[in-house]
Amino acid sequence: MIDAISFTNGTLRYLDQRFLPLQENYVETRSHSEAIDAIKTLAVRGAPLIGVAAGYTVILGLQSYNGTKEEFPAYFDNLIADVEASRPTAVNLFFATARMKEVYDRHFEQDSLDTLFNRMRDTATGIHDDEIANCDAMARHGVELIRRDLSDSLAKRKLTVLTHCNTGTLATGGSGTALGVIKHAWKEGLIEKVITAESRPLLQGLRLTAWELEQENIPFYSISDSSSAFLMQKGMIDFGIVGADRIAANGDTANKIGTCAHAISAHYHKIPFYIAAPVSTIDITIRNGDEIPIEERNADELRTIFGTQVATPTTPVINYAFDVTPNRFIRGIVTDKKAVVGDYDQQLKQLID
Repeated sequence: MIDAISFTNGTLRYLDQRFLPLQENYVETRSHSEAIDAIKTLAVRGAPLIGVAAGYTVILGLQSYNGTKEEFPAYFDNLIADVEASRPTAVNLFFATARMKEVYDRHFEQDSLDTLFNRMRDTATGIHDDEIANCDAMARHGVELIRRDLSDSLAKRKLTVLTHCNTGTLATGGSGTALGVIKHAWKEGLIEKVITAESRPLLQGLRLTAWELEQENIPFYSISDSSSAFLMQKGMIDFGIVGADRIAANGDTANKIGTCAHAISAHYHKIPFYIAAPVSTIDITIRNGDEIPIEERNADELRTIFGTQVATPTTPVINYAFDVTPNRFIRGIVTDKKAVVGDYDQQLKQLID
């Protein structure tokens, strides 16, 4: 069983995903600075798992505090700010820190620091437990949507699904978002095979999703990101499903760079394209995709592949980590509460309420 992240006796343990699938390196740390660095460097990645890691990182920071209660508010504010600065696009991170801040706001005045820290530790564990339960719920709702939306195709054959980046256990700590739906659909006999796009520049689809599918014995093919339109043209893909790092109030969705191209191709070829993400990924304070902050990462991620230089060090690079898929290209959004189709503005708001 894949153990992407755990927290035991004050120690955070995580699988360093930068070295998969060739090496399975587990790291243990009691340092919140090291945990923040793990989020920044994508040793820990995937929107829901980043949220889980953020909660545990706050706890690591609390464990190292040795000041007075009067000095604690300033320390806590700086700790939260450092955690939130690690990855600006993944809203789950901010959802996790918001839950920790809520505990602080409600209990700081009357609690001792020890009692407050215990409350926050329980909250961080609760965030992890919630993500596991969310994945199970998404898998059920996603399979229900596939059965309903693709009933004509399912009457004739099992389906081939396209996915992008990694949205499984390695991204969530549970069974996964989009990949969790795929795993459940495979067990239900709905899927014949998976097409996983490589997901340049860090190859999460080729390295991580392929590895997870091998662990589950699910048939798959890996492809270059630019191949999906041609496979759709040839009738080799029946539908697509991916995860999300942030969903705006109108359903515009930020996900790993390359997602929008798949979605546009699917729309052109009249192939359903779905998003699977927990409700915590929905940010109704953002009206549309134009307002989603998009992280631009170091140019060397594109100029090198696992430390090997493939372009000159002076090659100018644009390296956005995410793109935004407009809602008109999204057939449905699967959440842990239910799957919604069309008129996202009202339905997403109702899910939050």
